[in-house]
Amino acid sequence: MPVVRQVENLTFTFPDGWEAEKFDDWSFYREHFSRQMNGIKAVDLLAKGPDGVAYFIEVKDYRHPGTIKPTGLADAIAQKVLMSLAALLPAKYRASNPIEQRLAASILACSDFKVIAHLELPQAHKPVIDPADIKQKLRQRLAAIDGHVKVVSMQKTQNLAWIVS
Repeated sequence: MPVVRQVENLTFTFPDGWEAEKFDDWSFYREHFSRQMNGIKAVDLLAKGPDGVAYFIEVKDYRHPGTIKPTGLADAIAQKVLMSLAALLPAKYRASNPIEQRLAASILACSDFKVIAHLELPQAHKPVIDPADIKQKLRQRLAAIDGHVKVVSMQKTQNLAWIVS
C-alpha cells in the first residue's frame, strides 16, 4: 500500500514497500531532541526504500506570491540533514513511540544515505533561487554523507521512486 505524506502544500506518495515519516513531526524530535539547544532543526521527511537506501528530504515551496528570496538555503538544508542524522541515534534507543524507534533503527542500518532538496519555484521569470547553485553548495557541504545530492521539483523528478503533487 502506498505511503502518503503531506509537507507544506505538497503531497508525497511513496510506492509499496517504502517507509516514510514526517521527521520534524516526530514526538522524540519535537519534545526532546530539538530542546537540547537553540537552533536545532530537522528535515521534513525521512524515507527508506526497499533497496535499503535512506532518503533525507527537505521541502521548500517558493510558489507563493510575495515569497522572499531565502538566504543561506544550502547551509540551512545541510544543517537540517546533519541534525537529523544526530537525532536518529538517540531516537533508536530512547524514542517512546515504537514507530519512531523502529524507523530510526531501520534508517541507521541502511546501506546508503541520499539527500534530496525538493524545491518548487514560481513560474515567473524571476527565479527565487538557482537550483544548480544550491546543488553545488549542498554537494560541498554534505560530501561525506551524499556526494550526489539531488535538487528536484514536481517537473524535474530525476527518476525518484515517489510522486509529488
